[in-house]
Amino acid sequence: MPPGAATGPLHRRTAAPRDGESRWVVLEKRLTLLRDLSPALAIAPVATDPLERPATPERVRAAAAAAALPAPALHRALRLATATPDAAAWDRFLSFALALLGAGLALAGVVCFVAYNWARVGRFGKFALLEAAIAAAALLAWRKLPALSGQVALGAAAVLVGPLLAVFGQTYQTGADPYGLFLTWLALILPWAVAARFTPLWMVAFVLLDVSVGLYWQQRAHVLVVGNPLALPLVIAALHAAAVATWEWQRRRREPWLREAWAPQAIAVVGFAALLGPAGACVIDAGEAGMAGFLGIVGLGTAIAAVVHFHRAVRPDRLMVTAAVGAGMALVALVAGRVIFGVLKLELSGLLLMSLFVIAEIAVGLRWYRGGGPLGPAREA
Repeated sequence: MPPGAATGPLHRRTAAPRDGESRWVVLEKRLTLLRDLSPALAIAPVATDPLERPATPERVRAAAAAAALPAPALHRALRLATATPDAAAWDRFLSFALALLGAGLALAGVVCFVAYNWARVGRFGKFALLEAAIAAAALLAWRKLPALSGQVALGAAAVLVGPLLAVFGQTYQTGADPYGLFLTWLALILPWAVAARFTPLWMVAFVLLDVSVGLYWQQRAHVLVVGNPLALPLVIAALHAAAVATWEWQRRRREPWLREAWAPQAIAVVGFAALLGPAGACVIDAGEAGMAGFLGIVGLGTAIAAVVHFHRAVRPDRLMVTAAVGAGMALVALVAGRVIFGVLKLELSGLLLMSLFVIAEIAVGLRWYRGGGPLGPAREA
């Protein structure tokens, strides 16, 4: 054997390719052996699979040395591990960001102009200004869809529908309930959301749905069978769960309507926050929370288990799992506070114990997160 050649167990067991074996087959075998030996070698104290760890240049060089990769392959692996966005990627990002920023500034300008000149502009002038802006944005969207400029234009038109309805309601004093305004707004822009296939526009529509449900519950709670105010967060959480499930279903289609992952992540985070309300109320005072509090705890536990399982085993998503575990940690902290302050009746010493518990909980969570806990045995998409 030449001087300096590797003589460890990994090299001895996979020293050279046999007849008919390619270099990549040997590489796969060596990586498999490296994964088997990793606990004993203390390569990954938390993640047992080296392939799950970040591809830093040091680890790439170590893996290349163990697999006896040629220099060109090592250079390509280093380029992939340290790659930065190219000019085309920056162009796409800046086009998207600047288009949204421009649309937002234009919408803010229209709204501020109408508000500042409210007393000077007549009713027909207000209608003409808003309707002209909506028509111009819709015409631009009709010419540009499915390009990004067309999607942004249709989103701007959808947002301007709200001020138009508000001006109509204040001008003619229809006496309609506020939730009716948002429901009408949602119904009018829903076909545009379907046509645009634009994630921010769908998020606007979903926010309108949340606001409509909240206002309806506030104004019509006396006619509902369930009068417990904690039932509203359960309804919001159920809507968010259905939205996330629908998004996951459409993502598995051959041609998904929406691809951006940030939308279901935001919806899921708000859903967990909504469930924490009744669940926390049940921990603090189960009698006062009633059935809504019990359903909040059951729903929160079910949601955490479902999200952790799905986004670790089916479609890995670090943020979704982290949000679910964070909601669970918040509930555990509430339980600890209930025991310390409600059962043990501790005061100053209770504050110290509660602080230590929260610090320990955060430390354990950070250790779990940095060790690749959110993804578990699956790789992040």
